[in-house]
Amino acid sequence: MNLQKNPKIRKKRSQNNKIAHMTRDDYRLLGSIVKTRGVSGEVIVRSRIAAEGINEKQKHVMIKIDGLLVPFFIVSWQNLSNKEIILKFRDIETKEKAEKLKDNEIYLPRTEISTSIKSGTDDLSGYQVIDVRDGVIGNSTGIIEIPGNELLKVEYRKREILLPIQEGLILEINFKKKLIRVDLPKGFLEI
Repeated sequence: MNLQKNPKIRKKRSQNNKIAHMTRDDYRLLGSIVKTRGVSGEVIVRSRIAAEGINEKQKHVMIKIDGLLVPFFIVSWQNLSNKEIILKFRDIETKEKAEKLKDNEIYLPRTEISTSIKSGTDDLSGYQVIDVRDGVIGNSTGIIEIPGNELLKVEYRKREILLPIQEGLILEINFKKKLIRVDLPKGFLEI
């Protein structure tokens, strides 16, 4: 069989080429994989973005593994709630394989997120921000998106500070309690 003429192979190559030409700036953090579900390799994603603002016909997501964004193709997508999504990926057929994806960040192409969500008016404003050493810092007032980096705006002592949204600095985002736990470097708040 000639692989070049097979339409399924051609379509798959075209999808892979499109993904290969996208840069990190073309993606936005959706949330993270918090646990597995069942025995067939499904995972539950806790989303930072309201589920109604996401295109559910999304064909792929990127999962951050060892600092690199790796594409995973979606077999099924089901919204559990406004903040939790069940995903099933191609080639992840067992609970053991899915378990390896747990606690990794998951990214979506920016084109698959509605305009109202992209505008930065979304879900992290009004959260109480708590540092592991200094305790309560203040309340978050939103997110600023800079290409390649997202910053959390926090009201601290009647001024605004910006915290990079990155692993190691943001330890936990608790959507139910509206809390963000951070580990700021010593002296960060004195700058």
